Amino acid sequence: MTTNINKSLLNNNNFRLLIEKIPTTEYFVKSATIPTLSFTELSVESGIGISAFYPGDKAEFGTLDVTFLVDEDLQNYKEIYDWIDAIVPLADPTSYKRSSATSSSTTNVFQGEDSLLQTSQITLITNTNKNIPNKFFRFYDAFPTSLGQITFESGADNETIAVDVSFRFTYYRIESSS
Repeated sequence: MTTNINKSLLNNNNFRLLIEKIPTTEYFVKSATIPTLSFTELSVESGIGISAFYPGDKAEFGTLDVTFLVDEDLQNYKEIYDWIDAIVPLADPTSYKRSSATSSSTTNVFQGEDSLLQTSQITLITNTNKNIPNKFFRFYDAFPTSLGQITFESGADNETIAVDVSFRFTYYRIESSS
């Protein structure tokens, strides 16, 4: 029996990131980090001075961290800012009542009455060395938890501003087709 092994290496600069809720960010993404995946373990004393370890029952995901370049109109920055504002109203606390009603999402996670205001699917597409879409990392029920700072500096070289944003999500899948 022979196994077909792909000997091509994955390049770290051959990807696309699609965020359904904020499509303009796709063209400005500088980097994205696939989050860590870990799960708990059980430690049982064996009685002979060592512990035996067994797989646990709870998986935990890190955050999906993305760095994007800010356009001069701050459109992509404002889209994420407005998304956060839709989840936790920043300027108008009376609009917070829209998050008080609950309903279930496709993953049975309870959210506010309008889940479209709160979550989005995010897809990270890795491409082959021939720039053909290869793997699709689909992050479900994603929402931003952190929007990084913008630093202006007079007298600095003409550098493009990059901002970090972190997303939480329920889970992700790795698929081979769109």
